[in-house]
Amino acid sequence: MFNDATNDSEIIFKIIVTDQDGANDMNTFYASSLNQGRGDVRVQTKFRQLYATGDTRGTFFNTAGQNTFTSKFNDQYGDVPVVRLAEMYLVRAEANLRLGTTVGATPLADVNLIRSRAKATPLTTVDLAAILLERRLELAFEGQQLADIKRTAGTVGTVAYNANNLVLPIPQREIDTNKKLVQNPGY
Repeated sequence: MFNDATNDSEIIFKIIVTDQDGANDMNTFYASSLNQGRGDVRVQTKFRQLYATGDTRGTFFNTAGQNTFTSKFNDQYGDVPVVRLAEMYLVRAEANLRLGTTVGATPLADVNLIRSRAKATPLTTVDLAAILLERRLELAFEGQQLADIKRTAGTVGTVAYNANNLVLPIPQREIDTNKKLVQNPGY
């Protein structure tokens, strides 16, 4: 995803967007107005500071006024990645760590493969927290974090993973159409 023009081989599955399809909604919501977006999502300083010095992923930000935005989705017609090779390495690293196995590679080797591509300092050891942090850094702004938080029973700030407000409501038109549907709790 980072610098997609040169890393297209990392994308396993993507949704192709053309000027006839309209715009890439990742661009619409994440990009700044300077890059055809609405700039709905600003990147906080504390998140940018998670990227170590030299990690090229930490340079994919741009500033517009006093706000910082991700530069991952600057192309209005850029394809939308759904599954990337980096995610597969991180899934394998987590699975191997949790199972105490080394199928394909060790968790450390998988994480360092991703970090090497990003020119980040290799790790000497890896634990679950390091793998989850690597997922957060690598897959930032790709819609993976909430699923990871729910899967690992984490929190969003002070909100528990299973809180009602972390589940979207079923649209009323769907409930009106199918009377057997029951609205999600909290709505």
